[in-house]
Amino acid sequence: MNISKKIIAAAVFMLVSIGFAGQVLCYTILPDPTLLYDGIPVASYHDDFWSYSAKIANALQDKGYLPESLGDFQFATGTGGLDVLLYTGAGGQTNQGVGPSGTFNFEDPVINKGGSATSFAGWWGQNDQDNDGTSENVNGPVTVGQVLDYLQACNPNNTVPVFYMDLNQTGTDPNLDFVGRVYLTDESGTIDHEWAFDNTQQLGDGNFDQDAWVLAPGVITVMGTSGTEYSVNNNKGSGKPDFIAYAPTMDLSLYNPNLRFVTEFDFQGLNNGYEEIFLSGAIGPPGTPIPEPATMLLLSSGMIGLAGLGRRKFRKKG
Repeated sequence: MNISKKIIAAAVFMLVSIGFAGQVLCYTILPDPTLLYDGIPVASYHDDFWSYSAKIANALQDKGYLPESLGDFQFATGTGGLDVLLYTGAGGQTNQGVGPSGTFNFEDPVINKGGSATSFAGWWGQNDQDNDGTSENVNGPVTVGQVLDYLQACNPNNTVPVFYMDLNQTGTDPNLDFVGRVYLTDESGTIDHEWAFDNTQQLGDGNFDQDAWVLAPGVITVMGTSGTEYSVNNNKGSGKPDFIAYAPTMDLSLYNPNLRFVTEFDFQGLNNGYEEIFLSGAIGPPGTPIPEPATMLLLSSGMIGLAGLGRRKFRKKG
């Protein structure tokens, strides 16, 4: 290979490194849900989960009450292929080739094509969903080990999954109700452990109450102690997160990696059915160390390679 071809190859390597590094460095850390910011709670507790209003978090960050170092709370959904799509109203969606290296394959999302349906229940991860008649393409089941590997490919410090919703209510009623859970099962379907997202009064009891609906409000208006009014409009299909949730005790490193990882989600009050739920490796629970930019080493290698080639070319001419 002559010098010019080597320079071109090194330049291509450097550009790929830049793109990959940018993908991995796009990371958001959730704020402490137990604290107040400008006198406002940024999250509410629902059984085993903390649930954040992503738009309230973004508004507080804009006013300086949440540090910019936490990252962006209003990123475009699915940016960079770092998100696993669990539920959608759009057809033709897969979870093949996701993750920072584009090598992770997960079960395809549950699809609700019934745009006029006012309620929906679905399961993702156990390889038996058939909500739109295309179960032959589900590519499951999903295991604890797969999810853990995906999370740690995005951030080696993270072992707790984070979920987010992009809701899409239309018309005069922007609200809807939601309950859900995550549970781990063996191959026979016996549940090993579960985490519930519901409005039960026994917070953190791990028992799912399907009738204890949690309101996902379309409009939230709150007044901060500074006198600032924060008013956000959720559930309008913005292509950005509306609500972000995680269960503090869902540390997947503590469980058998061969167990199946299953999520259940139930909606009522839908008025078009085109909501989306994601599992994201690009968001970390509170206190998660920001990932070291390992791919910057690739970038450095590309730049060093270019510099070395330049020196050799200069010496040859001298």
